[in-house]
Amino acid sequence: MRLFHPKEGISTQTIRRLPQYLRVFYRLHGYGRELVSSTTIAEETHLLPIVVKKDLQAVGAPSKLRAGFKVAGTIKIIEQFLGWNNLNKAFLVGVGHLGAALLGFDGFKNHGLEVVAAFDTNPDKVGKTVHGVPVYHTAQLASVISQENLKIAILTVPAAPAQGITDTLLSAGIKAIWNFAPVHLSVPENVIVQQEDISSGLAELCAKLKSK
Repeated sequence: MRLFHPKEGISTQTIRRLPQYLRVFYRLHGYGRELVSSTTIAEETHLLPIVVKKDLQAVGAPSKLRAGFKVAGTIKIIEQFLGWNNLNKAFLVGVGHLGAALLGFDGFKNHGLEVVAAFDTNPDKVGKTVHGVPVYHTAQLASVISQENLKIAILTVPAAPAQGITDTLLSAGIKAIWNFAPVHLSVPENVIVQQEDISSGLAELCAKLKSK
């Protein structure tokens, strides 16, 4: 799964645009389209045609000269590049409001991710299931990670305990962390962290609204 780490030579911006292209290609494939131009994709994604063309060429999307990109073939290439054609097992730490909401999101499997376990310290949650996912005590992190051979963690805990939990995850062999905690995590270079800063996104939204 390449959700957390850009392939050499492919920019992070390109990777973030690929799901937008996929949505367009999925829809066109459903209509039976075989070819589509970068101009058409640009109009649907509100991007420049040259940006679309460079992005798709960068991942090796198949095309036909002066006819556009092959729809079915491009879907396959992007899915393979993102790792969405294979399920990667992951687990979540912190079954609060945000964590529970993520556990209830059905779309993860469509994006190559299957959340198979969750962890918390709240006795009202431990030993139960949330949206079909079993919740274990955080003290069981290392044993469950080893048993299930898990490599991807989703962190939805407050800032204070985030680094301590991260240290436990690192010692258990975790290689990728999708971090929703509002804090920068200290990890070795060989560990990938994808930071989701909700407060920054909200600040940008409010600033844009104010400017209107």
